[in-house]
This record gives sequence, structure tokens and C-alpha cells, in this order.
Amino acid sequence: MRILVGDIGGTHARFAPAEIGGGRVLSLSEPLVFKAAEFAGIGPACAEYAERTGERLDRAVFGLAGPVTGGPVRFVNSHWVVDPATLAAEAGLEHFLLLNDFGAMAHAAHALPAEHLAHLCGPDLPLPGRGAISVIGPGTGLGVAVLQRLAKGVAVLETEGSHIHFAPLDAREAAVCAGISASHGRTSIERVVSGPGLGEIVRTFNPDEARSDADLWAAALAGGEQLLDDALATFLASYGAAVGDLSLAHGSLGVVLTGGLTNRMRGHLAGSAFHSRFCDKGRYRARMESIPIKLITHPQPGLFGAAAAYAQEHPE
Repeated sequence: MRILVGDIGGTHARFAPAEIGGGRVLSLSEPLVFKAAEFAGIGPACAEYAERTGERLDRAVFGLAGPVTGGPVRFVNSHWVVDPATLAAEAGLEHFLLLNDFGAMAHAAHALPAEHLAHLCGPDLPLPGRGAISVIGPGTGLGVAVLQRLAKGVAVLETEGSHIHFAPLDAREAAVCAGISASHGRTSIERVVSGPGLGEIVRTFNPDEARSDADLWAAALAGGEQLLDDALATFLASYGAAVGDLSLAHGSLGVVLTGGLTNRMRGHLAGSAFHSRFCDKGRYRARMESIPIKLITHPQPGLFGAAAAYAQEHPE
């Protein structure tokens, strides 16, 4: 079966065709990437995709950057509204599936071949075949989902775990937490462990820093500036602590990290406090040390995971 797959965020919308069959993804083509601001909504974007490719598909699955609860999905950074009640007519579809974009990431963690799951830290073992796996990744925000591998099939829990309170563990993190709370009323882990989080850390110790988040990340990953070296170290330590806390809350037996930002940081993780903070959970240290941590390296995990979710629901 050939379907249209979409990964819809606040800034960009990615569309690609996928072949599915037997409950799995057989192939996924390169996506077309549109700027959401250039379209009135998902219907015109789907029409533009059909016009450019010459292919109009009537079955689709869309991963959306927002809670999918059965009603209209509104995007924080976009004027788009995806309404299940009108989507079929707007996009010319006979059947569609909607899911949260990080729910799609969890499906990708389950369905991707092993070569797209790089080992990061912990024991170099495959992900468990049964039980809970935490799927986490920073980007514009912090995505958090739980993949539950069952005796037959899988279940995915889409969460808002990134909005739990940030727990500082040293003086630098306490200063960051105080500064963010002064500006925003409270400090969630997403305020620190996300793309904008590095800038929050930097400006805690240099309020005059004016570079964009993108420029700060490029400079921090290049190294050579003490302020940014220290900020990146704090970010990675906080990232490890937060992933460890979430893993405990999920009761997970494995962890999968995802997203372009973590892939860019991959070379910095081994020499950082990420894994020691992940494991530093008192009486549960031995359990944390037993958990394998993987990284999704597939170039389009959101699209692949959305296609995998549709394939699971339609195994014919």
C-alpha cells in the first residue's frame, strides 16, 4: 500500500510517500519540505505536494507537533489548525491517521532496523524485546514518549513529561533555574534541556550575550570559548539527569534518544557528565547502569515512525 506521510511542525511540514505492507514500512522516499508560513493550512500544503509530484494519494498519516486528543490540533508556532472533522475534505483523503510527532518517534524506535540505532552508553546490548522504553529528544522543545513492547505488538504513550519541574543538582544549575524562574514563573526541564536551553544557560552567566541560539550551538559544538564550553557541559549534565529521572518514572528498561540536536552532540557525550548523571540515582544506581541508551540516526525518523504507526494499524 502506498500512503502519504507527513511530519508537521510549527515551522516546517515534511511530506513523503511510503510503501507499507505486512505491518511494516517497506520504503520511504525523500521528503518535500515546505515552510508552514507559506500555506494557509494542511489542505493547501497537500495540494502543493500533489502538484509538484504528480501523485495524489488518498491514504495518509500525519505526525503533529501538539497533543492529539480527537479535537482540532493547534500549533504553538504556526497559524495552522489540523481538524480531524474537516481534514479528509481539505486534503482529499479517504482515510487518515493522526498522532503526536513524538509518538511517531516512539514507533520509529520500535520499527527501525538496528543499523539506525547507534549505541551511546550503558551496556552495549539490544533494546529489550518486552517492557517499557523511554524515547526522548531535545529540539525546539523536549519530546518525551514511552514505547511499551508487549507480548503481541506495541503501545505508545504520548506524554508531556518535558514540563515537569527542573531539579538543579549543583550551584550552576541552581543559578540557571533561578534565572529562568524569575523570567517565566517556574523552570521545567524543557526550559533547560532543549535547543533554546543552551542560550538560557549562557545568558545566566553573561546577560549581554546577543548571539542567536543557532550561532551559540555552532560555537559551543566547535569549542574554544570557555563560557560556551562550560554551558555545554552544564547542558549535557542536565540532559543526563533529566533522562534518568524520566526513565525511572517510566520504569523503562531501555532509552532511545532522538533528534538532530542529539546527533550533533554525539561526539561530546562520552566525555561529559551525561551518563554519570543518568546513573546517579542513589539506591537505584545499579538499575540505571544496566539500561542501554541508543541514538536514532535515521535521517527522517518522524516520517518513518508515522508510516510505521499506520502500517501497524493496517497490516494488510
